[in-house]
Amino acid sequence: MSFMKPDAADVTNPRFRPWAKIASPTANLAQTTWDLKQREEVQARNEKYWLDKGHTPIPREIFEKHPKIWLEIGSGTGGYFLDLAKKNPEAHLIAIERCKIRSGRMIQKFVKSQLTNIQGFRGNAIPALITGIPSESVERIYILYPCPWPKNAHRKNRWYLHTVMPHLIRILKPGGFVIWASDQEFYIREATFVSETRYSLKTILSGEVIPNEWNQLVEFPNGRTSFEAKFFSANHPCFELISQKL
Repeated sequence: MSFMKPDAADVTNPRFRPWAKIASPTANLAQTTWDLKQREEVQARNEKYWLDKGHTPIPREIFEKHPKIWLEIGSGTGGYFLDLAKKNPEAHLIAIERCKIRSGRMIQKFVKSQLTNIQGFRGNAIPALITGIPSESVERIYILYPCPWPKNAHRKNRWYLHTVMPHLIRILKPGGFVIWASDQEFYIREATFVSETRYSLKTILSGEVIPNEWNQLVEFPNGRTSFEAKFFSANHPCFELISQKL
């Protein structure tokens, strides 16, 4: 897959056409609007459950100690964040992964690197977002290639429709960014719609993945994650959303 910036001759190619000029999936957005209304009714119950459970995998003190924090949710074995930590020593990177095997490999990598600006944790990101992370304490949040939950009955599990989404916005600093990526176009379209209409986030970029200052693909031309590398090698299109909290 080539990451050359398209020239004027490429602008008419649908691959590079701005999404604003493509008809929006009205049915999907209508469904998404309905979903958001339903989420309000279960959000309080969801929060009470985790507050009563009282468990968060990430110590709160970390966020109070470091002024520039980047957080990755679902970091796998942590290869991408480890490389970012090497290239950005001024930032403190926190990676969280629920899978026991992948998180074990991630933590082992981080310890072996002896870098002081990266930490990995095994656990569920939901209680961390609800009870463990202070408001306006994170500069960047990365959600790269999450499960898209494509079945209609499972759509409530998509991150942007989950009841924890308000907390994801709450922990973000003003001016901070949420960086999404998916191989499913519908996922990024819906995430864009929800981010703009529900949470008043500014869309910096939404569309097919091309190199830019937020995704660092110039430095990771083969892909940032193992999923992205597989998609790129198969020439499968990938999509991204960069949102900013104003």
